[in-house]
Amino acid sequence: MGRKSLALGRSLDNIFKDRQREETDNIIQEKNKKEGIQVLEINLNLIDPNPFQPRRHFNEDDINELAETIKEHGLIQPITVRKFNGRYQIVSGERRTRAARIAKFETIEAYVHELLSDKNMGEWSLIENIQRVDLNPIEIAQSYQQLIENYGYTHEDLSKSIGKSRSVVTNSIRLLKLPIQVQSWIEEGKLSSSAARSLLSPDITDPEKVAKEIIEKGLNVREAEQIGKNKKEVVKKETHEMDPNMKDFITKLTDFFGTRVSLNSKEKNFSKGSIIIDYYSLEDLNRIQEIMDR
Repeated sequence: MGRKSLALGRSLDNIFKDRQREETDNIIQEKNKKEGIQVLEINLNLIDPNPFQPRRHFNEDDINELAETIKEHGLIQPITVRKFNGRYQIVSGERRTRAARIAKFETIEAYVHELLSDKNMGEWSLIENIQRVDLNPIEIAQSYQQLIENYGYTHEDLSKSIGKSRSVVTNSIRLLKLPIQVQSWIEEGKLSSSAARSLLSPDITDPEKVAKEIIEKGLNVREAEQIGKNKKEVVKKETHEMDPNMKDFITKLTDFFGTRVSLNSKEKNFSKGSIIIDYYSLEDLNRIQEIMDR
């Protein structure tokens, strides 16, 4: 009864997130059991946060609520940790660990991995949080970048590991090229990642100013993409209604290269013209070249 009463005043979004967390926990617990990982009772003073935890923002109300549930019912699922320098680091269960401390527990049950590499730990943490839809777009982008820089992942490798397309990974990482203030607005939910990506256009010289305009005027993604473009170009594109097959072709090119692709044509039927592939740094250009060389 206690758990049900706690959920009555909560939003459906929070309830669905709890279910996603439970489903992901079940996957991790099954993996632990198959590998024969033992469960130990560990002193909370010996447990440290996950150094690869991609999530930087935790909802304190949710954690306090979880603490009340743990007080009444105990810990339903053990956390997962790895041994490290005589102590333990959290692999999965940051919220439960924080809640247990608030509930004044001295110990907590945990699956203990004796040997777990930094690379695997970072990957597990990222995948777990993405599956639970707990991360904001900037936290996801930073996690991708960390795995690429620290462990030599390519965009292709990473896309296979997390079950996302290469273009999703690439477009996510591109958000980190935006000014810090713009990234903060994305984290706060004031600016969508789709609208934010339009700010990476070379036509926009002051992304922060344009982002502020998008937020204040409540512009949608299409309207945001028009900002900074030459009015003549906008008129020209509007007078050339593109064939659905051509639109599908551009979409496939965009997914393939992981960046914005457009057609420039003076012909109404686009019978001749040029294909424009946007890139935003020499690294991005090298990435496109590697794709073409395959």
